[in-house]
Amino acid sequence: MNFSEALDYLFQANDFGIRPGLERITKLLDLLGNPQDKYPCVHIAGTNGKGSVSAYCAHVAAVADKKVGWFTSPYLERFNERIRIIDGRQGLADFEDHFRSPEISEEAFAALLTEIRVAIDQMLAEGFDPPTVFEMLTAVAYLYYAREKVDMAVIEVGMGGRLDSTNVLTKPLVSVITALGYDHMDRLGNTLGEIAGEKAGIIKQGCPVILYDPRDIQETSQEGASALQVVEEKARSLAAPLSLVSACMFSDHQVDRQGQSFKLEGSDRLWHIKLRGDYQQMNAGLAIRACQAFATEEQIAEGLARTRWPGRLEILQQEPLVMIDGAHNVQGCAALAREIHAHFNEESHIYMVGILADKEHAQMLSLVLKGDNQPPATVYCTACPVPRTMQAHQLAQELQGILGWADDQVWNIEEPVHSPDKLAQEGLAGKICYSPDIEKTLLAALAQAKREGKGLVVFGSLYLIGNLRPYLRRELWGQALDGE
Repeated sequence: MNFSEALDYLFQANDFGIRPGLERITKLLDLLGNPQDKYPCVHIAGTNGKGSVSAYCAHVAAVADKKVGWFTSPYLERFNERIRIIDGRQGLADFEDHFRSPEISEEAFAALLTEIRVAIDQMLAEGFDPPTVFEMLTAVAYLYYAREKVDMAVIEVGMGGRLDSTNVLTKPLVSVITALGYDHMDRLGNTLGEIAGEKAGIIKQGCPVILYDPRDIQETSQEGASALQVVEEKARSLAAPLSLVSACMFSDHQVDRQGQSFKLEGSDRLWHIKLRGDYQQMNAGLAIRACQAFATEEQIAEGLARTRWPGRLEILQQEPLVMIDGAHNVQGCAALAREIHAHFNEESHIYMVGILADKEHAQMLSLVLKGDNQPPATVYCTACPVPRTMQAHQLAQELQGILGWADDQVWNIEEPVHSPDKLAQEGLAGKICYSPDIEKTLLAALAQAKREGKGLVVFGSLYLIGNLRPYLRRELWGQALDGE
């Protein structure tokens, strides 16, 4: 198969949906020689912060001059981002110069999936159910890292933990559980304790566990103690040493538009990170503790300082502000609202938003657009390019009710009278504009921001952020889109 054929084959499995369980992935990897057992791993689960912690750990491993596999979910701009290898310090330098440099090549992906297809055919002949998309993708990653002889891998859980297809690792270097929250409740449970039990499923016999103290999560503090008890009992049953990272362990926290710094209990070092958000010191603290399994303090400090993780409170332009954030659930939106309030609340901003329909969208919109911050100047609503999206007009209607704005303040920019060309001649303060066309909506929002000298904040699903980021790079930095 070539790359296009490989993707077609992969996504045919979408017809079977999400089917939790480890039987299929265990059989598939067994037929492939259990490649996941050929290198040590850092395994990361949690509701929020998995991507940031994985980025910190991968950067530290590269600074320690290790050839590190890095498996993340979902991707931001390109499918190939999900499977990457950073080959030591030189590989990290290449990554800093060119974001796509560590990605698996199309040829390598196609070749590996062609080989895996043979194993799948054997599975089916033996009476097993066909694997899911994520199971096949996990198999490609594990096999790729084994073939490329990585020194270690950083593996991010897809969803949950206990039944996630990545959870076939027998003895990871360390297991990390990031901030817990209410997401995927239809599959993971209705209480924080139930969700914690699913995440704690990645804990292995005798392997150290690093946990974001659930009592420190503002939106879930009442249930935090019960969630902590669930993880503690699981770790105790497996003789797995458990370490908490708690807010009380941090001091000397300083923030500016270039990043932030802090001290962490147990060291006099002032740690520096580029990533924004008051939660990032906690994520960095998790990574510091996890990386002690394979790196020195100096290597950890350098790796953290060099870490970037696009699409999460990422400032693409300072003046006027252009910021994008994959705030895809209630906790993410609360963190975005706090960031704006703390550092960018001197004036009203223009906002653009797209959210999936199965999220708590009313609460998410209220947190960012109707809280203690300055009221929005204009809000642009659009649809994410996936079937689960909330439609642009529905999002606009819900936002109208939340903000209490009148019917004549809601504009469909697909209509000629409200087209982007017409918008340039109108006063747009106090308007909700909507269109399912992501690029058209972005260009209208960006044109208004440039014209009026206002900040632009784009937030919501990572599917939205990933699709918009290439256009913003073109408009702001002059970088060509793929294929141009």
